[in-house]
Amino acid sequence: MKQISSVDFEIVKSLLKSKSPFTFVRFSDGEMEILRNQALFIGSGKIIWRKGSFDFSYPEFDSKEFKPERDKDIRRDLILSATYKNKNYFKGIPTKHNSAILDRNLMIKENGDSIYNLTFADLLINENYLKFRREIIPTFMNFNDVFILGNFRTRPELIHPNWRLIPIQDNFFLDYKKTVDKSYEVLMSLPLNSLVLGSASSLTNILGYMLNSKRQDVTFIDIGTSMHDLFGLESGIREYHNLLLKNSLRGMYKKVRLSQRSGFRLKW
Repeated sequence: MKQISSVDFEIVKSLLKSKSPFTFVRFSDGEMEILRNQALFIGSGKIIWRKGSFDFSYPEFDSKEFKPERDKDIRRDLILSATYKNKNYFKGIPTKHNSAILDRNLMIKENGDSIYNLTFADLLINENYLKFRREIIPTFMNFNDVFILGNFRTRPELIHPNWRLIPIQDNFFLDYKKTVDKSYEVLMSLPLNSLVLGSASSLTNILGYMLNSKRQDVTFIDIGTSMHDLFGLESGIREYHNLLLKNSLRGMYKKVRLSQRSGFRLKW
């Protein structure tokens, strides 16, 4: 993949249309904190991380806590995901528009000082979000077997009656080994040519890498929170969700304000 958002987006869409298997995982703020072995806490109305402490109320299913002294296995496996290479394994990373040049450069270093198959962590959101909803989601319907790797509250049947859930508990960090082993066993038993949509925080990165190394027939995409509203989960928790607001005065104001933010347009 080249580092041009329109090209990378079209590659993803083309692969899905042709049902050519690939894996796309995203390394965002939380993953970068873990890779840097920095404590991270999201819950109880607070975010505590490298940049300080902030008041913000995430839903309970978004709660997590990474403790470097406790969670060495998670970090080890996330590093494997960040350094793993395969021709159909694409890694989305923070870049200039995220004000994360240091994180971008760290990921390039972890990739052997190469930009091989690196693209934007925000490839399917921000300026591409409405295109993702309009052009990418319909391609999911081409697959006979679709699985959602996500929180146990997720309801994939709201989109399609045959879509199935691989449930993940809240704050899986507390029971990481059992969770990753059980989920991996399920993923390895999926029907041929399945599609997996991952929405399970850093576990998505880890299982995406593990599955790609063994099952080249499965397509695995890290969708983050981009489909929460469609699955019956609380939405509006990320700024790009405002793009789905109705064209009322309030909705238009939020959309215009978002489109003018420096982090909205993808920049390498």
